[in-house]
Amino acid sequence: MSSPNVDFQFDPTTGCLRVRALTRSFLFEKETVFQSIIAAIQSHPVKALFADLREVPGLFTFTERYQLGELAGQHLRGTPIAVLAREEQLDPDRIGRMVAQNRGANLEIFTEEAAAHAWLQKYLSPSP
Repeated sequence: MSSPNVDFQFDPTTGCLRVRALTRSFLFEKETVFQSIIAAIQSHPVKALFADLREVPGLFTFTERYQLGELAGQHLRGTPIAVLAREEQLDPDRIGRMVAQNRGANLEIFTEEAAAHAWLQKYLSPSP
């Protein structure tokens, strides 16, 4: 599943859905993107979501961070979410993470891909 602005890849081996934003356009289509993520989760046995925002040019505004966190909290509760971004894209207060977590989402933000994968691993490991 893909669009010109967002790429979706599901790994059936791990149960992880990888969402990669390619342009800033996804910020203007947030609801549509989240509906696509929900549809992908409903069509696969997803254990976790890996959102890669590193290719999005520029910085995120306070409002964009807040709205993304709000949407994650509203629509993706119960799905662990690792967000990968460039250091300069992040704000010191991690407002998007705080908003998502306050709405029940299990979301963490990373600047290193290995750290994001390590955090997700506890959710991707087979159940005993």
